[in-house]
Amino acid sequence: MIESAAVAREKLKVLAGARASRGLFMTVTLSTSRLDDWRQLAPTFLNSEFHRLTQERGTPKEEKRLLRNDLDYVLDVLKYDLTPETQGLAVFVDGGAPFHERIELPFRLVNRLTIEPSPYVRPLVHALSLLEPFVVARVSRDESSLYLVDEWGLAKENDLFGPWLRSSDKETGEVSIKEYYAAARQDTLVDLHFKEVGASLARLLESSEARRVVLCAQHDIASAFRRTLPVVAANKIVAEIPFDAAATTAQMLVSGREAVENARHKEMTGLAARIKESLGSKGRGVSGFDDVLGALERHQVQTLLVDRQYRSPGWRCVQCTWVGLTAVERCPTCGGTPVPVADAVGELVRLAVLQNSQVEVGEDIPALAEMGGIAGLLRYA
Repeated sequence: MIESAAVAREKLKVLAGARASRGLFMTVTLSTSRLDDWRQLAPTFLNSEFHRLTQERGTPKEEKRLLRNDLDYVLDVLKYDLTPETQGLAVFVDGGAPFHERIELPFRLVNRLTIEPSPYVRPLVHALSLLEPFVVARVSRDESSLYLVDEWGLAKENDLFGPWLRSSDKETGEVSIKEYYAAARQDTLVDLHFKEVGASLARLLESSEARRVVLCAQHDIASAFRRTLPVVAANKIVAEIPFDAAATTAQMLVSGREAVENARHKEMTGLAARIKESLGSKGRGVSGFDDVLGALERHQVQTLLVDRQYRSPGWRCVQCTWVGLTAVERCPTCGGTPVPVADAVGELVRLAVLQNSQVEVGEDIPALAEMGGIAGLLRYA
């Protein structure tokens, strides 16, 4: 079953706090897009990775047998129980519990298999950050439309007409004489229409998870419309795209998604700059792996910003929350025995999700790279 982003986020919180009954979770992420020959490649990839990981870990025979059962479960999901429209699949298995969770998304995931003490949730966090719903508001003086776009595309459309068009007979096509009056274009009627669209937009934002709005209108109309908007709606407009009467709805929504992606990148760049300015003993900024870990251990992180490309192997303690980039014999926090992990940064992401911190993923942000690829905005200094 293909998940909505809201359901996937709820599952993500459960996964972040899950503990393996026998010490190991198997996490599999795969691209199941029709563009990839996944039915042939995925089983071969998974079997090869399973052999490599168990060899590197020196996995005992009995443990390997149990892990093999977990892998067989994943292969059965691929073979028999996958929704055809799915683009990306994430499966989390702990056969000893038993614990079986899967999330299907309309987003291609990188092929990966991990066998570690906790579910590897970082790919899912990244995917969900890019699947946030948004609204496109196409506005004119007499006829406007609101489009809610979710992870699958157009989810809801709401058409709103100016007051002079409401008196027309939709069945006969006869248009009221009112349309021919000069008053039909008077600013008072236009303002009334704009206010109605703005109120509908505010209600749509309140009832959905959308945080961003793209305004599609001629520039002068966009400026006039903004002046009539409620504050809650005005603050969520992140971009404008030009109104093109010849463009189809699908073309407009593609332009809207591109505008949202560009706006999101600017927001992440601004967040990185804000964190950088707040670094210091009395500031609310923190940067670098070790300092971010310390802030997470103190439950201080409000927003975590991670470079998508920053991945580093490391070590983690299964008794506490310590994570490190270099090998140690004993956990410096509790004295436990650390175990290797393929992506230590992913462990910080998991801790942030567990603490209900907002996790943002950035890419090609110079300020974030200067701060070591990971930074955070604290709840308090």
